[in-house]
Amino acid sequence: MPCFNGMLSDAIRYVIESPICWGQLLSSSHYDHGWLIWPTSMAMGMPHSDVTAEVCNLTFFEDPDDKKKIVQAYKVLEALVYSDLLQSNFEMANFSQRNKRLTLIVVAIIIGIAIIAAIAIPLALRDRGGNNNEDESSNDGSPSESQATIGIQPSDCFPDAEGDSSKVSDSACRSRGCKYDAKADNTPVCSFYDKGYRLKVTKITATDFGFTINLEQVGSAPFGGDISSWVFKFENKGDNIARFTFDTADGKRYKVPKSMNLQDGISLTPNYNFKITNNESFAFQITRKETGTVIWDSDSIVLSDQYLQASTILPSTNVYGLGEQKHESLRHELFKTWPAFSRDQPPSFDDEANLYSVHPFYTCIEDKKGNTHGVLLLNSNAQEYAFSTLPSLTFRTIGGILDFYLFLGPTPENVIQQYTGVIGRPSIPPYWALGFQLCRYGYNNLSNLMDAVQSTAMYEIPHDVQYVDIDHMDTQMIFTVDERNFPDLNTYFKELRENGMRIIYILDPCLIANQTNYAPYDRLKAIDGFIKWENPSDVDDNSKDETGAMLGYVWPRGKTVFPDFMKVKVQEEWKNIIKEYRKSLVFDGLWIDMNEPANFGTNEERPWNWPEDEKPYWSLKCPKNSLEDPPYRTKVGFKWDKKGKQARLSDKTLCMGGIQGDNGQYRHYDVHSLFGWSQTKPTIEAAREATGERSIVISRSTFPGSGQHAGHWLGDNVSQWKDLHRSIIGILEFNMFGIPYIGADICGFFDDTTPELCKRWMQLGAFYTFSRNHNTLGAKPQGPGQMGDEVGKASRDIMRVRYQLLPYLYLLFNEAHLHGSTVIRPLHHEFPTDQTALSVDKQFMWGSCLLISPILEQGQTELVYYLPKGKWYNYFMFALEESEGVQKKVPVDADSMPLLHLRGGCIIIQQEYANNTHFSRQKPLTILAALDKSNNASGSFFWDDGVGIDTIGSGNYYKADIVLADSSMTLTVNYKPEKETSWTSVDFENLTVLGVDATIQSVKLQEPLKNQAKNLSFKQNGKVLNIELSGIGITQYDSFEVMWSIKAS
Repeated sequence: MPCFNGMLSDAIRYVIESPICWGQLLSSSHYDHGWLIWPTSMAMGMPHSDVTAEVCNLTFFEDPDDKKKIVQAYKVLEALVYSDLLQSNFEMANFSQRNKRLTLIVVAIIIGIAIIAAIAIPLALRDRGGNNNEDESSNDGSPSESQATIGIQPSDCFPDAEGDSSKVSDSACRSRGCKYDAKADNTPVCSFYDKGYRLKVTKITATDFGFTINLEQVGSAPFGGDISSWVFKFENKGDNIARFTFDTADGKRYKVPKSMNLQDGISLTPNYNFKITNNESFAFQITRKETGTVIWDSDSIVLSDQYLQASTILPSTNVYGLGEQKHESLRHELFKTWPAFSRDQPPSFDDEANLYSVHPFYTCIEDKKGNTHGVLLLNSNAQEYAFSTLPSLTFRTIGGILDFYLFLGPTPENVIQQYTGVIGRPSIPPYWALGFQLCRYGYNNLSNLMDAVQSTAMYEIPHDVQYVDIDHMDTQMIFTVDERNFPDLNTYFKELRENGMRIIYILDPCLIANQTNYAPYDRLKAIDGFIKWENPSDVDDNSKDETGAMLGYVWPRGKTVFPDFMKVKVQEEWKNIIKEYRKSLVFDGLWIDMNEPANFGTNEERPWNWPEDEKPYWSLKCPKNSLEDPPYRTKVGFKWDKKGKQARLSDKTLCMGGIQGDNGQYRHYDVHSLFGWSQTKPTIEAAREATGERSIVISRSTFPGSGQHAGHWLGDNVSQWKDLHRSIIGILEFNMFGIPYIGADICGFFDDTTPELCKRWMQLGAFYTFSRNHNTLGAKPQGPGQMGDEVGKASRDIMRVRYQLLPYLYLLFNEAHLHGSTVIRPLHHEFPTDQTALSVDKQFMWGSCLLISPILEQGQTELVYYLPKGKWYNYFMFALEESEGVQKKVPVDADSMPLLHLRGGCIIIQQEYANNTHFSRQKPLTILAALDKSNNASGSFFWDDGVGIDTIGSGNYYKADIVLADSSMTLTVNYKPEKETSWTSVDFENLTVLGVDATIQSVKLQEPLKNQAKNLSFKQNGKVLNIELSGIGITQYDSFEVMWSIKAS
């Protein structure tokens, strides 16, 4: 059979663009076992035609002097040219005999080139490979071949044993159709092998965006559920984005019901190549065209009804992302397996546990040049990510399809921008949501709530947002108030708002079902709005309501039901309930909790909070079937096994067999991890319609794309020192996930904090984008004003710093919204070629300009921090620190703040602090410029009313660029509103320039359309130049220039 069957012109183009294919074809006389390289530029331009791929051998000449192989290769190609292989299979309608002869000549020339290439390329590669080995150092993320492989390898047919061979028997292994070898060295004892399960290529078909490959199952799948035919689809979605999927031929399997923002056309110049590396047991590679780096190297593909697996060999060990779990380092430890399935699970208690959110997205820095790619698996079923030190990564899921998106960067920030461009850009929070926020579960009454607010004000700690948790409700029922303990709560909220503060309160997604005249339940019941049993008649009456809705038990004192936010009618009614309730209890934003969804005591005798004296006990119990107990549970299941009891997917949540959607088209088994995601959009829409403003929603459970509508917090942490460092890792990861509005419960949620711990956490939390102090019922009050002078004064000082920096933080959110950038980012996003930066996770950056180095340990007397190469300025002292990329130390004591460094070359905007943002936004602005080694700097300033919905779309905003060069600063307004409004009434008061080496003689303001420059007052203290701008209004000029002259020496 031929290597191609299609248009001859395309085949010639294929050979011209990919001579390597011919070089490798030359190396084998057995060209019916091997590989096919498929340049995407050729595949995308092909007409619709079936292309049968007969793949060619993968090896180059081992010895270029082996004349026998060269002669044999030439004979193979000669046979191709003069046989029917080319003449009959490069089919073209009305192809003339003359064109055929010309074609044979062209092909013969190409063959000659290919023979030369077949000899030269291996030699070149051999030489280049030797040089690479010398260049690659041990800390660049390159895999080491000298060590035994640790972790679950792609070929492991018994991943649930997690590498423990004692859990694997010969019979158990063979029952999965796999190979057992008790003496296996550096390979799994139970592994897939070529005589067992595999997927064979049967057909390749060109499409408008790429091609499809039909796959036929050979052998039996290890966990049953055999499906004989699958289709692999590869699509070109732009220069730096590709998509590939595995689905059944009929396309009827469940798919995540989320729209993805992909371009309609194709790229004619994609930066990647695709090639099949095995068609007998289907495997493929995707390479970066510029470097030849293999960025997806498939291995051990397994597809069946409830077990789908795809693996890749990683190009380096510098891998980040995948969540939500508690990670001890930002860069992954490549020997662990991580489960992912939304779960009501506090992060601090169990290692390698699946937590609230699901984000199957990772980034990988491939080489010393910083080339980076990212991969998303769009799948919402229970899944796991298994690393090994090969290094490899294996995705396993138990439903849906494998739907992968590849982002080629090439920089880390480019990858995140491409990723968020596809899943949805994050929204801009209202300006007040960047202020400090205070909450606790356990105020218990209005007096304690008022004390928390008053004590914060007593220490003059800026304070924008006050919360109440479920204890403000009547027996924890949402949309109610406990009037006995919180009388006139709405009146108090209005008083706070009159003084510039804002209100957020909690909404859990469960409604009590046995409360008479409980309007939220009655209204959703009337539209059949709850998650239901598939066959209610088969379910005991104690576990369903009148509509067949599934009953559970959470916080209210009675059985509950759960809204089905996959139904359009439910989304609309939920919005209406929220809007109407705001008339009774005012809010500015909403906090949606428990939306994994959480259910207490599933499959147990009784929920933990079921009253002991109320018998008979009851809990939701799920039936026995393949949805509740699939043949492979993933680590989502076996992670939680206990002695004598096997964990189930439904533990702590609803039964997997529940049905959802307008037509009951979804099973909870498939959409469980989408519950929080599906609740978020109607909640933010309700908040905006109710308030008439931008508002904010904080969601505990998230999924790719949630950042469009909500922020997130890292859940119920503990008041312990190690959770400070863990929180940095979490906030960095969620910025990569496209949810930049992110924070952790400052001072810790569980247990009692200490003054030292709370002080250091307030100092760290001042640089979370979502900065909220929160703790639990029964713990000591930990509001920063309730813990004495040590915490109160330190909190005041650090929050004042935060508030000064809020204009810069707001700019970063604007850039994230428009371009998809991270707001908080790891150092390696700015310095991807810096090998030390790749592992730094105790420091982080705001954007590209501000480096934060917090104090994270008890009794710490020395702060060790890494300063990448360049000019940096101590934010507090304005002192210059030049670095070649070294680790530094500085002594710290009880009064020390975190270190802040402003990067040379940056210009940021500062604003004076106030007790909340309502007042700070009226204060004057300072332009702070830090010169780089060329004495230049640049930055931007974005401003709007801080609360409007889509101010960019409506043109109700201000944007300016600021450039400093050649002893002058120029501010150019890119856009400003047509009319002056209250929010534009703010002035530039000062310009501060850091790193001025010369002595300044005079400073002038050049106003537009004026010949005469205006003298400005200034002061110079060493290398710091302070210039008074005399209150220039931000919209006063379309541009203006400040110039300074240097005193002659």
